[in-house]
Amino acid sequence: MTGDSDVTQSFRVVEDEPAPPPPAGPPPGAWLDDVWPWLAVLAALAVAALLVWFFVFRDRHHAKQVVPAVVGMRQQAAIAKLTGDGYAVKAFIVPATRPRGIVTAQTPGAGSQLPKNSTVTIRISSGRKPPTVTTTTTTTTATTTAKTTTAATTTTASNVQVPDVTGEDLATATGDVEAAGLIPDSEPVETGGQPGTVAQQAPTGQAPAGSAVTLDVVVPANRQAVTIPSVVGKSAADARAALAQAKLTFKTSYKQGTPGVVLAQSATGSAPAYTQIALTVGR
Repeated sequence: MTGDSDVTQSFRVVEDEPAPPPPAGPPPGAWLDDVWPWLAVLAALAVAALLVWFFVFRDRHHAKQVVPAVVGMRQQAAIAKLTGDGYAVKAFIVPATRPRGIVTAQTPGAGSQLPKNSTVTIRISSGRKPPTVTTTTTTTTATTTAKTTTAATTTTASNVQVPDVTGEDLATATGDVEAAGLIPDSEPVETGGQPGTVAQQAPTGQAPAGSAVTLDVVVPANRQAVTIPSVVGKSAADARAALAQAKLTFKTSYKQGTPGVVLAQSATGSAPAYTQIALTVGR
């Protein structure tokens, strides 16, 4: 009978499909292609760091700075000032009319440019005056007895050698004249030569200590405006050094006031380069 007959069904066995193969790895040498850009970046950074050191830190190490003015200061204060600015100091005791222990001259002079660790030489007064020379003059009076009298005068042998600063820039020349115990004055001249340098000077040879030396400074055809520093209240040497550094010339006159200190200046603000600034200094 149909209900008693076996029902036969066929089933198809489904086999598992094979797993897909793993992704292929990078080809040989591909890792090098990833590293080289980073190596190039590191190399560029190393070169940049080297250039920064060479142009910044190396220049700072060898940079020149302005020598401060110490003439007129006491020995201890002058040495402290110079060593504080990074200079070595060589001191000599010399006869001078200034009180004992006062700096009478320095080399290089104030306003000169000198690298750190260089030596600045100072001369310090011993408190003893330089040797004197006595000269005798004879005069005859117009009397009936033809009386003859003699008068003795004493002069101090205080002449110093005037340094030859022709060809030097104004700041260096100013410092060299100050260091010799002389007072630099400067004025602009339109003549041949390198702008900003000393074309000629007067006097030459020897001159009394503390006397003025005039420096003629060559001015350029196109004189650009420069800022005039305020120097009132500064020492005369510091004021002249500041003006020279600012490319300005100067002339010093004196009146009653605090000795050696600038009481007034003729101009402030700005002016064409190498304009002459009049300084009034106390005496």
